[in-house]
Amino acid sequence: MPTLATLRAALRLDLNDPAGATARWSDTDLDRAITRAVATYSEALPHVQSTTVTTISGSRVIPVTGLDATATILSVAWPLPAAGARGVPGRPPWRHDPEVGTVTVVGPGVPAGETARVEWSTAHVISETASTIPEGDAAVIVTGAAGHACMAWSTGTADNFRYTDGEGATTVDDTAAGPEWRARAQAHLDRFDRDLKRLATARARSTRARVR
Repeated sequence: MPTLATLRAALRLDLNDPAGATARWSDTDLDRAITRAVATYSEALPHVQSTTVTTISGSRVIPVTGLDATATILSVAWPLPAAGARGVPGRPPWRHDPEVGTVTVVGPGVPAGETARVEWSTAHVISETASTIPEGDAAVIVTGAAGHACMAWSTGTADNFRYTDGEGATTVDDTAAGPEWRARAQAHLDRFDRDLKRLATARARSTRARVR
């Protein structure tokens, strides 16, 4: 899995900004850019997980308080076939009540202590040494982070101006720096958006193929 450390190193290579006293961006600046890219990535390709829970006999309410507080429930399978038995899990209608941390099955039948499987998604997490991001998607994250880093740098060029050095009688024009940084940023972000849409489409097709 890519980590904050490996993504930061890759981002410095793409930005041609080696770490050190002369670096344009601090590690904190690049970590902020990476975090923003991961947040956008998570909206398109969230971290999907599956958890088995034991239902309460005689109750339609299935507690899911053990899931992340920001979890989005994707599906509920109940009842599950017994271990070693063949069969297809049930797919009852359900309602998620995130405020109280429960899922309520509303179709026919009432749980009787069987096992249910809840599929859910949440935002990806990343730290200096770990993450939930697939290895193959690291380059996509770096592209988005490069866009955010360049856009942030452009802010400091907003007060650049054109002036004439009276002593040297030369004209200095710094006004082009801001638009250039913003153009670079937008190019990275546009590519990031295209890559996310491509990945999301490909994985949706893969999911449909597995379900058939």
